[in-house]
Amino acid sequence: MGAVSRRETCLICGVMLVVFFLVVTTRSIADTRKEDPDFYKWLESEQGQKASLAQMKQQCDKVLDTEKNLNCSVSVFSRMFEAKTANLIPEYYLAIKRRHAQAIANDPELNAMFSMFGSESLATLRRLGDFSVTRTKRHEVLAIHPYASDSHVTDEVLPYLDVKAANGVSSRFILDTGAPQTRVNRDTAKLMGIRLLTDSHYGYSTFYGERDLSAQLGIFESLKIGTSEFRNVLVFVSDRENLLGLDLIGKLGRLKVTKKTLEINAEPPTRCDSPISYARMDINQRLTIAARLDRRATPVIIDTGNVDYLTSSSPGNSSVHVTDEPRSQTFKGELSLAGHIQSITYNYYPDFTIPASLLRGQYVPSLLLGWGAFNDYELNLDIDSGWSCFNRT
Repeated sequence: MGAVSRRETCLICGVMLVVFFLVVTTRSIADTRKEDPDFYKWLESEQGQKASLAQMKQQCDKVLDTEKNLNCSVSVFSRMFEAKTANLIPEYYLAIKRRHAQAIANDPELNAMFSMFGSESLATLRRLGDFSVTRTKRHEVLAIHPYASDSHVTDEVLPYLDVKAANGVSSRFILDTGAPQTRVNRDTAKLMGIRLLTDSHYGYSTFYGERDLSAQLGIFESLKIGTSEFRNVLVFVSDRENLLGLDLIGKLGRLKVTKKTLEINAEPPTRCDSPISYARMDINQRLTIAARLDRRATPVIIDTGNVDYLTSSSPGNSSVHVTDEPRSQTFKGELSLAGHIQSITYNYYPDFTIPASLLRGQYVPSLLLGWGAFNDYELNLDIDSGWSCFNRT
């Protein structure tokens, strides 16, 4: 696979943030916070972060300004995707379309967003049972495979996990903490019996320079990871690789990810070298830690779906330029994590854009710590407790 295909493993990160959910809220969020900060300040508060969908809808209903109500309605709508409450989507989706018909008609981006479900899709979602998670109560150690298939070895190693469908078919998905949402390849969707929402569609772009991509949505009746089971799962179906995103990874409970295994119901770590911040805004979710590259403070996004050891959104100020590839540049620099300083070789892709992160009130360039870093580190993830760590092995 080439440089572009390597970047595809974090595709949904760009898909969701760039296109059909955050495109409205990011366009006016700054003004919203200045003029009428109630909904977004509440959403960022401890109460808002723990709020149910019903509480979010009630809070948004209090926003009377038409444009601001549309913005917060999109936030509630996108949170339904994050929560996987697919059967709640039709009525709220149609309510937004009715209330804000003129604004949607006048805005190409809004019009595309509120055209993604046809009548058949909405009818299917209405009949769908509740999304549910049945977690295993046992300690399980699941093998992580380096390739999508044992018969197809490539020069790129990524973390593949066996996922089983209701019809008994298993397939390997990339364990991708950089993907907010789970994605299934079209051929895999057919084999695993995913119910495709045939008149659903959306076009999307990515942070990695790709434009005008298309996909549909589908329903997993059952999806098993080890003996944990998810039922009635709304997923994205495209012609790209299978990704198990943070939307489902984070619902598995207390996890430990190493180079070779995924432990479910793992023992809590005895130390925490780098505390992890779990951030979410609408459908976009990410795991970040604090770091320094070439003595410059910057957040690091933990992205197991990125094949590199380290990918930077910009060259470091004191880096040594090593090589140029067709789409990337390689640098030598100094990386500091939790006080540990090491010489590092990292990649920079001039044509791609990694999202900036908010650090002490300012947006700064970000780094992606990819699967290559798991030669030296492990991930201890417990989103429920809010205590997650990235530890040196």
